[in-house]
Amino acid sequence: MKNQIVIIVISFICLSILAVCLFYKNGPSPTTQQSQADRTSQVNAQVFTLQELSKFDGQNGNPAYIAVNGIVYDVTKVRQWKNGNHQGCSAGKDLTADFPHKASILAKVPIVGKLSGN
Repeated sequence: MKNQIVIIVISFICLSILAVCLFYKNGPSPTTQQSQADRTSQVNAQVFTLQELSKFDGQNGNPAYIAVNGIVYDVTKVRQWKNGNHQGCSAGKDLTADFPHKASILAKVPIVGKLSGN
């Protein structure tokens, strides 16, 4: 009986250590811990003018970047932004007024910079 209790306690300790290791390896998601502004400030964010942003239109092999609320996102690998177009919107622009979704949908999209003047 005493040996069974020791085995149970040791098993519990090992599982707890494993859980802690997995948590620190993967870490909490940035969306649960940080706002978009916090994510931007932690990136060595490039500042884009509208003219510079326009070069990232997703055409001819160019990356696809969009700006929403002053933050520039890389949507190149987002399946819905094929060739820099999504639901009538084109990459390489400030889509703050025209973005067809809530800005929170961009929580997992990489931030590459800030739009100048914001």
